[in-house]
Amino acid sequence: MPSDGSAESGHGPSRPLDPTGRGALALVLATNLLPLAGVVAFGWRVGELLAVYWIEVAVLVLAHGAAAMFARRPIVLADRSFYITGYDDDAERDAVWERDPEPIHLVSWLPPIYLRNARVVRRSLGIFGFLLFPLVPVGWDAISYLTPTVGLATLGVCGAQVAEVRREFFTDRAYEELSPYMVVEAAQRVVYFYFMIGMLTVIPVTIGLFAVEAALAPGLLDRVADAFGVGVLLVPYLLPITLAKAVVEWSRRRAVNEDNPDGIATWFTGEDPRREWKKEEESAGDG
Repeated sequence: MPSDGSAESGHGPSRPLDPTGRGALALVLATNLLPLAGVVAFGWRVGELLAVYWIEVAVLVLAHGAAAMFARRPIVLADRSFYITGYDDDAERDAVWERDPEPIHLVSWLPPIYLRNARVVRRSLGIFGFLLFPLVPVGWDAISYLTPTVGLATLGVCGAQVAEVRREFFTDRAYEELSPYMVVEAAQRVVYFYFMIGMLTVIPVTIGLFAVEAALAPGLLDRVADAFGVGVLLVPYLLPITLAKAVVEWSRRRAVNEDNPDGIATWFTGEDPRREWKKEEESAGDG
């Protein structure tokens, strides 16, 4: 800063945005609230927005399944509090491999894959049962929302998820320190979080809206929809989903960039069986 106390002119190189700073948090909130503003103010189709959200989660699961094929560590299920689809506390004997992994090199620019991981990935895809649950009330009408706009958004979603998986699992060869279970667990924790948010949102909001209508005036909701558009009535449903999406993105970012994240970010860090004894080993070494 100059001696007169004024701000520097800024000719030097700009500092990169802190991935877990306030600026990054504001950016995450803004990008997630923008579609909600589009529904309310610009008449965006809610079905298309929800279709993009659903596709994003599905691509997340598939991308993590693909990344799990590169994970080298064996599975350890002992003392876990969270089990992915297809596993439980009695599955330990089925997940222990007695021989060393056999790497298969597909191409020179990719790390090797391990065929033994395919069983883990296949069993984990049962999580799609939860993803199909929101489609039950929609039925075949869901196909009508697969518009060119959704198609373009899907391309962006796929690119973003590939970049995220690359950053999370392939930077600094992180896949060498993970088991396939740990990789697919990261995606399933996101799915379960969204599922719980949906369950806690739809029923209470629906009851609340009808209770307000009954208390104030019959037909109030129809009059509000006619005056301001049906999008206004969907805001109480979309707002928790939008905020949940922002929470997921922010928490996953903290889980990757912080050594000891706290709060809800701990849900997205997953369970590493080696974490505790590794901390004890490092503490003993510092002593």
